[in-house]
Amino acid sequence: MNETQSKIPNPKSKMPFDVLIIGGGFAGLAAGVALAEAGKRVCVLEQKPHLGGRARSFRDPTTGSIVDNGQHLFMGCYHSTIKFLKTIGTLDSLHFQPRLAVPFLDRDGRLTRLDCPDLPSPWHLLLGVLRSGSFSFKQKLEVLRLGKDLRTAGQQSRPTAGESVTAWLSRRGQSEGLQRNFWDLLCIAAMNEDPRIASALLFERVLRLALFSSPADSRLGIARVGLSECYTAAATAYIEARGGRVQTGRSVKQLLIAEGVCRGVDLGSGEIIESVPVISAVPWQQLAVILPGELLRTEPFFAGVMALRPAPIISINLWFDAPITNLELVGLRGTTVQWLFDKSRILGASDHYVSLVLSGAHEHVSKSKEELLAIALREVGEMLPAVHKAKLLHSLIIKERFATFSPSPEAESMRPPASTPIRGLFLAGDWTATGLPATIEGAVQSGYAAARDILQCG
Repeated sequence: MNETQSKIPNPKSKMPFDVLIIGGGFAGLAAGVALAEAGKRVCVLEQKPHLGGRARSFRDPTTGSIVDNGQHLFMGCYHSTIKFLKTIGTLDSLHFQPRLAVPFLDRDGRLTRLDCPDLPSPWHLLLGVLRSGSFSFKQKLEVLRLGKDLRTAGQQSRPTAGESVTAWLSRRGQSEGLQRNFWDLLCIAAMNEDPRIASALLFERVLRLALFSSPADSRLGIARVGLSECYTAAATAYIEARGGRVQTGRSVKQLLIAEGVCRGVDLGSGEIIESVPVISAVPWQQLAVILPGELLRTEPFFAGVMALRPAPIISINLWFDAPITNLELVGLRGTTVQWLFDKSRILGASDHYVSLVLSGAHEHVSKSKEELLAIALREVGEMLPAVHKAKLLHSLIIKERFATFSPSPEAESMRPPASTPIRGLFLAGDWTATGLPATIEGAVQSGYAAARDILQCG
């Protein structure tokens, strides 16, 4: 047992709250709102000067535009997220499609669509595929076959524990071309990982929830405001109106743990806050910093967490002097970048601003910003001729090296539940055992799970 565990400094302040939460992103704020709704006074501490974690927005100093640190899509199956935003009064900041509709651009500029009719599941998706020009006749039959497999849930069609998305789709008769131009785009968008690496079990669960549950669950939703505006201020107001507090610029140096109990935090500034229980809603790699080192070496529960690996995302934001597309969003086929969002249309702004997303960007995150910009302009120029008539005014490239955990087959056994072997210490975050990839929905669900476990403990 190390010194920090065996001897906790005398606290200088007894926190007048019921629960302490470390981390002010979706997970931490969702936990705070759920506990506040249940009558608990909570204190949320965020290290950075702003809330939002890895799902936040800021104002670009050059253009004045609102920029998300990474583009996020919502879906109708995000039931916990919808509940969270409804509770804090900001659900109207999202716009959901009336039904699932996704345009695709091929490298030669050919535009096709997957437009699903308003029919019961799975017929909405299957008929949408049959009517779409995005697939050959053979590929349509392949999609129908996989859809039938998912509906009947035969044991032979289920992925195995160690199977990748690519291996499973190939085994289920999905051709290389269909994988590259459809399934891979969905996998990368949902899981932020190369389908050759990503867990097939997790992807199959995503397909069932998002595409084969109900037409309402399949719809895409887009925030009509910056991500931060969707939830940070409203969640803060909700928590503080119920006797809680949300503080930014409050860095936690270490969790104070002794004799198997978490008793509070050391802020590293001479301030000790005593509190039981504590929710750590920080990324897994940051948890390694604030946990006592002895626990990392001796407690298998935390050793598994530390074995998780990151998956990066790159956002390439471009401002032109004229519009380059009339599409709000479009999947890009056969290119390095995978999705394009016209942020001006989405946000109702007068600038001509688009955001390109490169997920699972292991091979590209080390490239220079100049290289990434050149790739983006070349590929978008091949698909959208208007790019050649427009002048690039400004660019902003954001690399999130630790955007998510890598959802490999091995990672599922490493993801921990909300309750830990340390009494009074709970975990939240999209990397915990939510049964989902690292999404906003997973983060919110994890916050609710931590709150639920605390309330059940009394």
